[in-house]
Amino acid sequence: MPINDAILAEAVKIYKVLSNMNRIKILYFLENHEADVSRIVDHVQLSQPIVSHQLAILYHYQLVTRHKRGKHVYYCLDDPHILEMVDAMLGHVSHEIKGEPHHD
Repeated sequence: MPINDAILAEAVKIYKVLSNMNRIKILYFLENHEADVSRIVDHVQLSQPIVSHQLAILYHYQLVTRHKRGKHVYYCLDDPHILEMVDAMLGHVSHEIKGEPHHD
């Protein structure tokens, strides 16, 4: 895939979205769960307004999807590849903390 300034600019936006620990916690929770806001609140131990705000950002950048069932809105991870990228970064950080080389 050819990389141009438009693609790079969009990638930078996604990295900024992922620069928030609460958003990453929400994404990992939604990896294997479809959940409404109250269930997410219980899992990540944050207030409902904070979770709702973070979900709105994740939805805007197409990292989560949502659908309404009755009075509840349910969220799930839209693209599991995003967590592969986060996993790679966590592996990098783990090597840094332990002072290990970054190759296998």
